[in-house]
Amino acid sequence: MSKKSFFYNAQFITAAACVSDFPHINNPQKLPLKEVAIVGKSNVGKSSLINYLLNNYTIAKTSSKPGKTQTINFFTVDQQFLLVDLPGYGYARVDKKTKEKWSELIDLYLKTRSSLRLILFLVDIRRSFTEDDLSFIKWAHFYHKNLLIIFTKSDKLKIQEIKKQIHAASKTLSSVFPMQSFEFFTCSIKEPQNRIILTEKIKSLLQEKS
Repeated sequence: MSKKSFFYNAQFITAAACVSDFPHINNPQKLPLKEVAIVGKSNVGKSSLINYLLNNYTIAKTSSKPGKTQTINFFTVDQQFLLVDLPGYGYARVDKKTKEKWSELIDLYLKTRSSLRLILFLVDIRRSFTEDDLSFIKWAHFYHKNLLIIFTKSDKLKIQEIKKQIHAASKTLSSVFPMQSFEFFTCSIKEPQNRIILTEKIKSLLQEKS
């Protein structure tokens, strides 16, 4: 198997609690590194997917309690791009002031980072799209951000159930966004082959969105 099929050299850079903390990292050509942001609800499995994707099961802290990520975390990946982990939204047990702070920080990041090329939007395949999910997708399309919708935890369902959920999701998005097309990726961190396919997909999309 080719080494190019994976991401290998990932390093944590910083945890940003405000805009001034956002890093500015250039590639060897002195251009800003492209960025891939990971977005999703607090309990969707963002940290697990990061560890799985980067083949490093300690680089992003996982927790059984939602809302663990409270800053915007930046990782360099093979000196090719920055992977950016955003705080999860929709966590009911966080106080209103903290929610507003997270929302403002996420909004500022998504609006101001010109090097942002791709958003990996994570959705638990066992759940229907929520209003928060649809609101974020509307926001992304309004600001012309490129989305790859990733259904997580697919190992929790049988194949027919997965097909049924994807069909329902497609139907919902078609009704809300009749003029838009969406790309789905179904992922289980228990399947090694998924990592190869997702890695190649991200590489391909980054090249397209250069």
